Amino acid sequence: MPRSRFTRVAVLAAPVVIAVLVVGCQKREIEELVGTELFSLSMGKLDNQIDMFPAANGSAEKKTSVCMRDGWFYIANGAASKVMVFSSYGDLISLLYDARTNPRPLFADSQPEMPATAPRDQVSTRTAVAYPFLDLGEIAVASDKTLYVEDSVPEAKIVKDSDHGVLLTRVVLRFDRRGKFAGYLGQEGLGGTPFPYIMALHVTTSNQLVVVARLPQSWEVFWYSSEGTLLYRVEIDGAHLPATELKGVTPSLVKIVPDLRNPFLYLVVYLYREAAEDQSHSSAAQGSSVVARVFRLNLRTRQYDSSIELPRNPPRKETSGLTTQEIPSPPSDLIGVSASGYYYLLGFADSNLYSLQILDPAGRVRAQRYIVIEDSELTFRDLRLSQTGLVYGLLVDQTTAHVIWWRSDLLLRRD
Repeated sequence: MPRSRFTRVAVLAAPVVIAVLVVGCQKREIEELVGTELFSLSMGKLDNQIDMFPAANGSAEKKTSVCMRDGWFYIANGAASKVMVFSSYGDLISLLYDARTNPRPLFADSQPEMPATAPRDQVSTRTAVAYPFLDLGEIAVASDKTLYVEDSVPEAKIVKDSDHGVLLTRVVLRFDRRGKFAGYLGQEGLGGTPFPYIMALHVTTSNQLVVVARLPQSWEVFWYSSEGTLLYRVEIDGAHLPATELKGVTPSLVKIVPDLRNPFLYLVVYLYREAAEDQSHSSAAQGSSVVARVFRLNLRTRQYDSSIELPRNPPRKETSGLTTQEIPSPPSDLIGVSASGYYYLLGFADSNLYSLQILDPAGRVRAQRYIVIEDSELTFRDLRLSQTGLVYGLLVDQTTAHVIWWRSDLLLRRD
């Protein structure tokens, strides 16, 4: 992957520079937030390698996901059935691996035995623990280094949900900071009924776990205490999406993100305007038939108590022969909401170019930068937001997986 848009050294901050880029066939002077490539992983089966090879038997592609906490990067590699933990310099700190599909790490034989009461800073920083994973998925990490890992249950423990017409196959495994298995979470809490398909795992500032799951006709969210007690559970279907002041629209729920300090959920809802309505409001819609709003659901009251409209992206101009037409741009994707309540949006601007916008809780744009992501070179990408508002991700090309961050958390300090 070309590295012209990323610095390669592992530093604490990436510079914001002024760049001249070609956007829509016009040169414009814009500010670009340059990403820092912290480290990279080669393809393979070894301890510090990643397996992104397509399945030889044609089976469904396994999930790969990344999570960052306190400068450590956790990568769950489903195809290899392992979770790797790296420092920001790319040093392998610990490994959870399935011994049936991975060779025993060489450093596992030289690990010193540490008592359970040993202080955290005296525990070996290079550990390897075997665990029989079945189908790795999403991951999340608490401040005490408790690791949450989505996995499948054995076939004998699959539960059929006749009401929703699905098989419940997913659970969330818990591991302590030394990699010791600490039980699993199901719908009711510790040892509970398996979940349906899991979209995302989140950990709040008070180490509460939020599981966002998907059903054929609805979404479910489960909110747990740090001890695994179920605190809130809500199912949201199309009939119970929040009402809006707009008429003649069809709402569609596309994403749910939790608040990191309070029991709130942020629902990203696309409002599709009907054709006739769209024509009469073409000016307001700026060439787009989709309006995106974020509604806040208070889990204590079960009421929607506020909402904001996401900024609409300007249409793109495309020329075909002698004809130039405007192509509506899709709404920006909500990467996440920081612990301070700011919304981080990523919108497509042009080939390999994206607009990063930061909105305050009232929906006002407080910062905007362009970032370059060489999509044309990538086979996989997973972008996330840290609690402090730092955008990071795992970008994979044909030969290498790159761990990169953009110091978007520094932008608001300039505000």
